[in-house]
Amino acid sequence: MLRAKFGNGPPDPEDIAQQAFMRYAEAELAQPPDNPKAFVYTIARNLIIDAHRVQSRQEQLIDDIFAEVGMLPLNESSAESCLLEGERMQMVERAVASLPAKQQELIVASRLRGETYQQIAARTGYSLGDISRNIERAHTAIQTMLQAWEDGQQQSMVQQREYL
Repeated sequence: MLRAKFGNGPPDPEDIAQQAFMRYAEAELAQPPDNPKAFVYTIARNLIIDAHRVQSRQEQLIDDIFAEVGMLPLNESSAESCLLEGERMQMVERAVASLPAKQQELIVASRLRGETYQQIAARTGYSLGDISRNIERAHTAIQTMLQAWEDGQQQSMVQQREYL
């Protein structure tokens, strides 16, 4: 029934059905619902909606990260720009790897996993100000390394044109 209504996924309909039944079984209801089938279906529908919201948020975070480092979203890229974007992503990965461990942890939590500063603070025990400062330092370091790489790329292109 879920597959017919919502498609093959993601999320996987079988996983959603199982989660819905688990939530129904774990629910401490004062009185059983009049229509348990409809109740479980409603739980499943809400789980699917939540999964789509999470996926949409993750896609938006990826687009935001691309925008921060001056990259086009993947769906707007040509073959040449895809190659260049791949090289740029490798440079960003190298830049993140060169950061101190604390800054790496915080930038990954904030930018890639989408955690709020409050969530990071609760999980790590760091103050909000400390988190903000370290993420800003990490962002500046990544931007500086990326700019140096881009300047080198542009210089290389100028040299290639002069050669031709």
